[in-house]
Amino acid sequence: MKIATGLTILSLISLALGNPVSNDDHDKLTVTKSLFAESLIQYTGQHEIVNLLLPINGLNIEKEEEKGTKKSSFDSDSNENDLQLTAFFVEADTDSDGKRVDRGLYMLKDGVATKLLEHGRDAAASYDFSKLVFFGAADGIYVYDIKKNSVELYGTVTDSIIGIAKEATGDVIYILTENHEVYKVSNEGTTKEKLDNIVNAKQIVVDYSNNIYFYSDDKQAYVHLADGVKKIEGLPENPNSVKLIKPPFMLDNGVLFLVDNKVYTIFANGTSEPLGIDFDSDAVPTAFSVEPFLTQLYAYNKSIYEYNVLAILFGDILEPIRPYVTKASNKIGPVSLKGKILMRNQSN
Repeated sequence: MKIATGLTILSLISLALGNPVSNDDHDKLTVTKSLFAESLIQYTGQHEIVNLLLPINGLNIEKEEEKGTKKSSFDSDSNENDLQLTAFFVEADTDSDGKRVDRGLYMLKDGVATKLLEHGRDAAASYDFSKLVFFGAADGIYVYDIKKNSVELYGTVTDSIIGIAKEATGDVIYILTENHEVYKVSNEGTTKEKLDNIVNAKQIVVDYSNNIYFYSDDKQAYVHLADGVKKIEGLPENPNSVKLIKPPFMLDNGVLFLVDNKVYTIFANGTSEPLGIDFDSDAVPTAFSVEPFLTQLYAYNKSIYEYNVLAILFGDILEPIRPYVTKASNKIGPVSLKGKILMRNQSN
């Protein structure tokens, strides 16, 4: 029961987006290392896993066709044994001087990891039915070739890239270079425009409305909008550690922000809210991918864990805490990943 409770806490990272935290401690949840059940491990490597991407696009979701329907790998009624999710992750170490040592960018499918780039550092994909995935590497931008199961250089960018983000649709990519400058890349990777008002960024994340979030030396969160940069208010001052996390797909104008092991939702209007999820110091994942909502990946202790949220929420073993889960899920309402992508594409 201890492990099952931990799993439910993890799934509520998504559900809590519809369940604002009150002052009641019963609404606040703490994740312990009991969360990471060995049976949920999909991969274990020799190095730390520092980035994870489970694309919400045609790699894992198929459109309905006239002659029958191809199921999404995220569909709740898919046979678990038939799932063939395609994910990407990055491994890295830290040397004695505190500098990062690249250990490769990999594709993970059916529990098998394939190294794609020796010096790959980050991955990004559109939120649509394309099958494109882009990678930031030490020598530029790469794109995944699904037919060859390999990568090739994309465009003319040659910067050493430490972060990459993608607008929801279209061909606009944002890159964070090793000297902490941010550029907008377009026209199939041939046009590069520096975003001068983003200064000394350490990480970038783009939400589903194409707003850019970053933090700098002060470890405070900022959002880059069409009319300039805005500081996110309401966050702790002088934190020791922070990390931006791309959120579940139902959150259009915000992302998640991990501040000293506490999760906040930060919004494009400059506000923030505590999510009510805290991690024990020995149970903080090194990478997150919660975007698809029903299927989520977390990296912990050099392993990747996969969680099926519906199986967790509606399993008989979780009956004692179901009232809380029901309360949270009812506030979100019915959510269709495939339907939302269709609506987004139609509006563009």
